[in-house]
Order: sequence, then structure tokens, then C-alpha cells
Amino acid sequence: MKYYVLIAVVMLAGCATPQQRAAYEMQQHQQAQALQVALAGQCDAPTADLMRRQFAGDTGQNEQEKQAFRLAYLDKVGDPMFRSCYRMAWESYTAQQRLEDLRRRDYYDDWWYGPRPWGWWRRW
Repeated sequence: MKYYVLIAVVMLAGCATPQQRAAYEMQQHQQAQALQVALAGQCDAPTADLMRRQFAGDTGQNEQEKQAFRLAYLDKVGDPMFRSCYRMAWESYTAQQRLEDLRRRDYYDDWWYGPRPWGWWRRW
């Protein structure tokens, strides 16, 4: 019986509380927004600033300022040059992440799958 209690305590200690999950999801969301702003900053700094303000909720005090911000935001983000530059920055970022994953996989392959007795497996 002692072991069941010990196992239950260990399993429950490993679970995250709803507050911890919410904090983790909020952190993930903020990191995704920061990445979007950084990629936009590679293309156009004023547009990146507008995106940062949009994510922060700083769109204006009254309805007229909010409408002016919304129109400026849509004008900047909808620009075909910005969209193509942003798409290229995003594709470059994803390709860079894939390359890092491939390098990491090649380096840590033995850790995940165990050593292989043959030498040609690294070339595949």
C-alpha cells in the first residue's frame, strides 16, 4: 500500500496546475508574437512597430484613434512588398530551424536510438 501512495504522489507532483499551464501557454503566445514582430522588423520597422502596438493592445484612446490605427495597420500589413518580404523572412526562419533540427538529430541520434553496429547508417 505504501508503494501505491508513493507512486500516486510522484505522478501528481509531475502534473502541472491549471495556472502553470495558462502561464506556459501565455509565454508561448508571447514568444510567437515576438517572433512575428522580429520577422516584420527585418522587412519594415514602422510596420513592426504597428504590429507590436496591435499585440500590446495599444491601438488608441478613443474610437477615432482606434479607427486610424486600424486603417494604418491594414495599409501597412496589406502592402504586397511587405507581404512578400515577410513570407521570405518566414521561409528563411523555418528553413533555418529545419537545418538546426537536422544537425541536432545527427548529433544526438545515438542518444535516441542507441548505437548502431554498422557504419553506413549515418549517411542515410
